[in-house]
Amino acid sequence: MRAVADPGASSPGVRRGTGGDGGSGTAGLVRLTLRRHRATAWAALGVLVALLVTLGFLRAAITGYVRSHGLDTACAEESGCGFSNDAVSTFRADFGDPLHFIGLFVELLPLLAGLFVAGPMIGREMESGTYQLAWTQSVSPGRWLAVRMAVPAVAVLAGLSLLSAAYTWTWRAVPARTLPEEWWSRSYDMLGAVPVAHALLALAVGALVGLALKRTLAAMGGTLVTYLVLAGGLESLRPRLTGPVTELSPEMPGLIKGDAWILERGLIARSGGRVPEPDCKVGVSPERCAEQHDATGWYLDYHPSSHLWTLQWTEAAIALALAALAAGAAMWLIRRAYP
Repeated sequence: MRAVADPGASSPGVRRGTGGDGGSGTAGLVRLTLRRHRATAWAALGVLVALLVTLGFLRAAITGYVRSHGLDTACAEESGCGFSNDAVSTFRADFGDPLHFIGLFVELLPLLAGLFVAGPMIGREMESGTYQLAWTQSVSPGRWLAVRMAVPAVAVLAGLSLLSAAYTWTWRAVPARTLPEEWWSRSYDMLGAVPVAHALLALAVGALVGLALKRTLAAMGGTLVTYLVLAGGLESLRPRLTGPVTELSPEMPGLIKGDAWILERGLIARSGGRVPEPDCKVGVSPERCAEQHDATGWYLDYHPSSHLWTLQWTEAAIALALAALAAGAAMWLIRRAYP
């Protein structure tokens, strides 16, 4: 028995059959991961297809309504695009809610991906000990973790990229000021590359937390807290991701400037310093306020709508860098814990 078992155990041919060469073992691990989560994958695919079809019909309906009611012309000026315009009110009632709720789903997907995919996937296997079976089949801990992170990452990257692109395509058919959501507030997290990059960040954070805590529920809670802290930090950094436009004027500027994102208004002192939102007391005129602060004029910092995509790609790059750091930390942790 010993003479038969030893050559087989040390034979390169047998090791390749179980994944020792890094080829079929990885492929088998990918197939196993897909097989275990095929119900979730099929459900996600069904939801994705339904949302893409819905967005296609919604854009066609929006385009037809805007063209037939001349909203693209009426909303070129803010005064013609208010609630007093019956066509605008009907547009908001008929198209605003569907677009908002689909966008809300896109906005929440990154958190859901980290909370219910990466964190539980790693945490559950560590908690139940099923990871040991893969490691006994000539699959190293590092390769096991890489596959566990890569499979959902590829799925999310493909699916959410399609969904975000379709939502952005539909959103761009809406004339400015017809909907109450400004591009820099609620709509921002639903558009372009930001939700995709945030989803990859949430997946990497979920994998790291699941590996560190080794418990399913603990991994979900840890992922929730960690991702929300990182997302909140990126949101607070957002206004400074690119330089704003600064407008100087002798008179106090208003806080509404088309569809621009107003960041700050204040006075320019004679010394050259700034006095943001000066306290001039109630009833004091802007001119008197400027005299009280020995100022020469006013300034207004804002991001025009043309800054949207610069802000988007900059934030996405930062989120991807954080995702790479989290994934690298997870690989370091598993190699250190299981050399």
